[in-house]
Amino acid sequence: MKKNAIKSNELFYIQHINDAELTDDELRSFSVKYKEAQNLAKYIQFGQAEADEDSYLSRTYIVRDNISDELVSYFSLKAGMMSHDEKTVNGKTIFNTRPGIELSNFAVNYTYVKNHSKMKGCGLIIFIDFIRPLCLEVSPIIGVKDLYIFALPIDDLMQRYAKDYDFQRLYEISENQLHSRLKPEYDENCVFMFQQLHKELKDI
Repeated sequence: MKKNAIKSNELFYIQHINDAELTDDELRSFSVKYKEAQNLAKYIQFGQAEADEDSYLSRTYIVRDNISDELVSYFSLKAGMMSHDEKTVNGKTIFNTRPGIELSNFAVNYTYVKNHSKMKGCGLIIFIDFIRPLCLEVSPIIGVKDLYIFALPIDDLMQRYAKDYDFQRLYEISENQLHSRLKPEYDENCVFMFQQLHKELKDI
């Protein structure tokens, strides 16, 4: 296994960002497909990922190519929750919560994809082989029911999250309630989407 690698598959390996020894050239060349996603590139280019890591606000993982060690992608995970069943009783708003993990950042290096056309769509491989397994490893230690994201409101991206990644949106009323209560400023224009980590369980 590669130096400081946490997990690997036949194509990629992942490292914690503080162990990844990212170079200035790698960071400068990191690009994203959508102009609306520029903050995802800036998050690792300007040190915010390391700052959040050192403050225990999130955990960021770097994905590299097994052969060339090129920077393929990165993703960040952090503890979170979702609210549901919100209602007003005697003038007071009450609601329930469900424990989850937020996929707070997830970006594929578009520069890498342009240089390796056969790797188009590799984000799904990263999600299946690295992101979900890491989340499932947490579940025996603490209660974790859902994995969720605040997705950029780009139609083809959200459709891909729904069709290929198995994320779903809440019903409109519940979505609006959750957005008003739990949406971070960082995700101001994004849309909450989630999936159950343990699909064999019946939803509550």
